Order: sequence, then structure tokens, then C-alpha cells
Amino acid sequence: MRKTIMSLMAMIPTLSIAADLGPTRTDVGKISIKENQTYRLDGDLSYLLNSSRSNGSSTSKENLAARILFQRQTGIWGQEIKAEAVSANDDSDAAKNVERYMAYGKLLHRNPLSSEHVYQYLKLQGDKDLRSSFEYQLGVTAGAGFDLLKSEQQELTAELGAGYRFSKLEDQAQHKHSDYNELIGTTALFYQYKFNEVVSFHQGLGYAYGVKSQTLRSRSSINAGLTKTISGLVSYQIKDLRADDGDSRDSLLSVGLRYSH
Repeated sequence: MRKTIMSLMAMIPTLSIAADLGPTRTDVGKISIKENQTYRLDGDLSYLLNSSRSNGSSTSKENLAARILFQRQTGIWGQEIKAEAVSANDDSDAAKNVERYMAYGKLLHRNPLSSEHVYQYLKLQGDKDLRSSFEYQLGVTAGAGFDLLKSEQQELTAELGAGYRFSKLEDQAQHKHSDYNELIGTTALFYQYKFNEVVSFHQGLGYAYGVKSQTLRSRSSINAGLTKTISGLVSYQIKDLRADDGDSRDSLLSVGLRYSH
């Protein structure tokens, strides 16, 4: 798993033009950077273990999720780099095991002189999901984001985009590999609600449509601040892939910590 993460991270361009949809407001048009800083760095690590014993035998289910987000703002331009890894292991049913990785880079442009509620973006994303029918997928999209709701307590942002996706198909039964390219349309929705200065709720939805495959992503999370840099995190995420060559779906509940700098 570690080797796969390192190989996927190597795909991210070093010029900060890379990433996918995230569930927090900091993943979109507005870059949230503290004063006296030129960048923002968030890191999540979550884990959940369920074990049971019956008739002298025991079973266990493990969920592990890791995510890192880097942001930088320079004038009207912003850059984001994000990478995440998800792993779920069920020792009673190996068919339920999950292992997937995602990395993306995003270049953002927001000109407050023309419109403070609209921004443009360019995104490059790579996906590797061992449960899917693809060896990997690479896509580049461009589009616009719209701030639909913005207040001290809640924020809502939508994105619409279009682009091009390359998919490497893996036929494990016949040990054959093929690939194809397709035009895709994307849409996303980001919502954040602050209960108070400590606890907040985040919801992210993303959908990418192509003729041969469609992907739906959802991530819901609740953050509770513990210190200025550390917060507790409970998250639930879903990935649903529909493809001509095979469907896959997984969900993951995990509890962990977030570090913000």
C-alpha cells in the first residue's frame, strides 16, 4: 500500500497544478489561509476497528483513511494539491476489502473586480481503485464555481465543469489491458455549517459523467476543535462507480484527528 501511495504522489505536478472535490469550504474557490502565512496545510488520519467474537471465533473489520491538502494564494490566483488514501479490510470476507487512492491538483482564478461570487478553475486528477474495473483513470477538467450562500454560519458553493478522461481498463480474468478516452462533464456541491466556534459540519458531493463510466463521490464530516491546530474528526464517505466494464461501490466510516497549519 505504501509503494502505491508513493507512486501516485509522483504523478502530481510540482508546479501546484493538480486535485478532486473535497468536503470542506477550503477545497474550493476561497483559499482559507491564516494571516502572516502564504500557505495552508491540512492533514487527516482516521481509523476505525470493529471486532466480534462468536462460538469461539473472532472477526474484525478495519477502516483507515488518510488525506492531505496544501493550498497557496497569490493575488487573484490560488493553487491546491490534495491526495488521499482509503483502505478497508474485512478478514471474514476478502471480497469486501477496499483499497483506493486519489490525487489532484487545482489552479483557481478569482477576480473580485468582475465578480466576487464566481471563480474559474483547472483541475488534473488521478484515481486508482483496486475494486474497480480500471487499473487507473486520469482526467483534466475546467469550469466555474459559484458561491450560492455565504454567511458567518453557513456556506454553499457549486461547481460545473467539463473535460477529458483517460481510462486504463484491466481485465484480470483474461490478463488483458485496454484503454479508452472520453469527454466528461462534472458537477460538485460543497456545504459547511458552523454550530459554534468549535464544532462544524461539512458535506461534499461530486459527480463525473462519461458515456462509458460515471462516478459519484460523497463525504460527510463533523469536526470538533481540540486546540488551535488539532481537531477531532468523524467522517463517512461513499464512492459509487458505474461503468460498462463493471460497477463498484464502497462506503467508509472512520474516526480520527485533523492537523491544520
